[in-house]
Amino acid sequence: MMSIIPTTTSTTQNSAAVGEKELKQPVRNQYERLNTSEDDLGHGNQEEDPGCCTCLICCFGCLSLCGCRDWVCRKLVFFPPHCQYMVQVEIKEKGLSSVMKQHVMYIRDETGRFSDPHGGAHFKVYMVPTKRRQKICTIFIRNPDAKSTFLISHGNATDLGLLRNHLLELSMVLDVNVYAYDYTGYGLSTNSGRPTVRDCLADIEAAFQHLTNVIGIKEKDVILYGQSLGTGPTLHLARKHPAVRAVVLHSGIMSGLRVIRPFLKDSYWFDIFPNVDIIRECKSPIFVIHGMQDEEIDILHGRQLYAKSAQKIAPWWVDGGGHNDIEFQTRGLYFQKLKNFLNEVGGGEKKESSGTMTPKRENEKVVIQDQVLPIDRKS
Repeated sequence: MMSIIPTTTSTTQNSAAVGEKELKQPVRNQYERLNTSEDDLGHGNQEEDPGCCTCLICCFGCLSLCGCRDWVCRKLVFFPPHCQYMVQVEIKEKGLSSVMKQHVMYIRDETGRFSDPHGGAHFKVYMVPTKRRQKICTIFIRNPDAKSTFLISHGNATDLGLLRNHLLELSMVLDVNVYAYDYTGYGLSTNSGRPTVRDCLADIEAAFQHLTNVIGIKEKDVILYGQSLGTGPTLHLARKHPAVRAVVLHSGIMSGLRVIRPFLKDSYWFDIFPNVDIIRECKSPIFVIHGMQDEEIDILHGRQLYAKSAQKIAPWWVDGGGHNDIEFQTRGLYFQKLKNFLNEVGGGEKKESSGTMTPKRENEKVVIQDQVLPIDRKS
């Protein structure tokens, strides 16, 4: 059955505390990675489909007809880790007669305990309602020099706790705001351990509406960044909002079924995240990043997404890059490539003032109201 490959990301080695599930594409003697040039893509110069996994695809189609698609996806697609963070609203004295509330996030260390707190005026945590009656946990990292805001849709088998330090550095190095969220069923978002494709798409819509309508970021200043599993909701949103500044697809997938059968010519009605079909409807510039030694999601996925993009930016095929290590093994070059990308799409220069945002506080009903979030979900 299909598997969207887990993406574990952490600058503090917290991934050791997570039970990772490394599922790889089927190994087939007839199938070797394509070494075609970009000009060869889509022109009949591909290897012949060896025809593996047809029975699995048929089974998934039959289960979808029976209304069991969400159940199958929870077993074989989504791998939410045990929650790797907690958030508290803490009181900080400000002068002799005033106090200030701030959101403080703690992340799990190697022993499983919460430590390494981070908070401040630039760091906000929200519980945002979705149209499917769930609530997703989101964070907003503000950089006063930012001209652009990254809306991050993370990969599988990770959450905001594992990502926090990476996102803080991303904001600092690139001079951007960062808005990231946990899918329904991940982290502190509701419906723990029970994510669905429909929730995943509703989640990014809710996050985008909160970012633009409540926090006050303009659509033209938003850059959508999706990694692995996150490229599905990212492209879903990108085709609905052509005004966003640009899109980044990091280790992306052509579609769910194409993870196990990459040579499918046509998409089945029951496929999930059909990125290779909807990407041509996205009007914003698209920057594709993919590891040339990615053993989970073959580079063919990245090449096809690039080939079918309507507004192309020169891709970055990462020599020696795997599925989960590009932003760490080549960290300096990773940031430099993103800086070049920001300069190309007009989002890299610093703003002259910090008046980037026009927060609409009167509508901001989704801010954490309790002193302590319903944190640590016990195993």
